Amino acid sequence: MNAQQSPPGSFDPRWTGWSIGEVVIRSLAIDGDDVWIGTSNGLIRFNQKKETHQIFNTRAGLLSNIIVSIHPDKKGNIWVGTYGGGLARFDGKNWELFTPYGRGTKEYGSSWANYQPRNGLGDLWVYDLLFEPDGTMWVATWKGASRRSKEGFVTYTMDDGLVDKWVYTVERESSGVLWFGTEGGINRFDGKTWQGWTHKDGLGATITTKTPAQLKEDDSYDDDEDHHLQAGRENQDHNPNYVISSAIDPTGVKWFGTWGGGLSRFDGKKFKNYTTREGLPGNIINAIEIDKKGIMWIGTNKGVSRFDGKSFKTFNQSNGLLGEYVYSIAIDDEGNKWFGTFGGVSRYSGP
Repeated sequence: MNAQQSPPGSFDPRWTGWSIGEVVIRSLAIDGDDVWIGTSNGLIRFNQKKETHQIFNTRAGLLSNIIVSIHPDKKGNIWVGTYGGGLARFDGKNWELFTPYGRGTKEYGSSWANYQPRNGLGDLWVYDLLFEPDGTMWVATWKGASRRSKEGFVTYTMDDGLVDKWVYTVERESSGVLWFGTEGGINRFDGKTWQGWTHKDGLGATITTKTPAQLKEDDSYDDDEDHHLQAGRENQDHNPNYVISSAIDPTGVKWFGTWGGGLSRFDGKKFKNYTTREGLPGNIINAIEIDKKGIMWIGTNKGVSRFDGKSFKTFNQSNGLLGEYVYSIAIDDEGNKWFGTFGGVSRYSGP
């Protein structure tokens, strides 16, 4: 990783960038001094104090080099969701893999244990993870929401009440209620009953049809294209039902980032949508994080927005971002904001 200061013309010392190469930074996570960086070509462990890095890929024990989500647990393990390579856990020395078929190391030796039918991970495509206070793990996959159990995993599908099988995000209220963002809307699950909401209920804004030039400008998320085409779905234009990011703020309000339908606020009764008309730089909302002060940071296809509940402030390449298309966000213990773009990572130390 090569550090570089803010682009000429901005001269803002609060911005620092690290160029990584021709890769997309799909996920970020902070674990002490380590910044874990998930790219489209492997996982990087970057120690921000020493400025040293370590690379993990299929040669190191992963099944896929496309890292979609990263989540440290309370025991010091790093869990990684991949595109086509299932779920992986790193204990500091070794990688353990979890797939629809079994668990173990990549060598598939004596340590490999096959799952009984229907007890495996929902799918090899893993987009998000959540740990409940008691340690229960939920996994968002392309074939439902999987909950880890003693026998393996229990996967909830559209037959159980999900509005769509392609699950991208999972959040938890303090009460224990879970919220899932899918390609077909959102779900609430209280442990017994599933409820669902879609664009017909108010999720996501209706955007007028774009010109071909605008569509081309917005289209830089085509990692998923082949998978979607298998089911006859293309997401080159906006889809307000397609939720790709989410967060729950300190007051319990739910926020959902959509593919082209902007940012959707849900108080449990009604939706309020925010788009470029309200001040967002772009309507594709890839990432949402909330800092300790309650400020929301929103990664879009046209830069980052800082939202204080009243107005949006935009940061882009002219301010110090390495790239306009922001795929991921993480906030460290010191309040620094980290942004994953195409080609590298940017850190902002400002308020």
